[in-house]
Amino acid sequence: MNTGFIEIIKEEGKSPSVEAWLVNNTVWLTKNELARLFNVYTQTIGNHLRSIFKSHLLWENDVSYTYRYVDKGVEKQIVYYNLDVLIFLSYHIASLEAQIFRKFVSSVLREHLQKDGIKKDAKLVWFFHHIGKN
Repeated sequence: MNTGFIEIIKEEGKSPSVEAWLVNNTVWLTKNELARLFNVYTQTIGNHLRSIFKSHLLWENDVSYTYRYVDKGVEKQIVYYNLDVLIFLSYHIASLEAQIFRKFVSSVLREHLQKDGIKKDAKLVWFFHHIGKN
């Protein structure tokens, strides 16, 4: 499975930056990778994921992928979470790295709107093929 990657780069004397390689317009990260990215404990990620899924801000089946494999005759699995989860988590976590990522997401959206010629006072309408579940 090609998961892509995302990294927050902090160099002394320079502004932080975010480097991302998306696969099919998303990135897939494990809880451990999310924790490293946002510089928090894995348990913190798990707690926030439970909160996000319990309140139905996201539906776990829509934003996760379980990769199953066999290692030395033992079946194992790894759960990956997509870019939607990464964005939601960044607004739930107060670390410097989460703040850097939030600013990155906002700047990428603004840049995208400018490239597409959206005027400053334009009305934006976004159509979603499905929101929520019954």
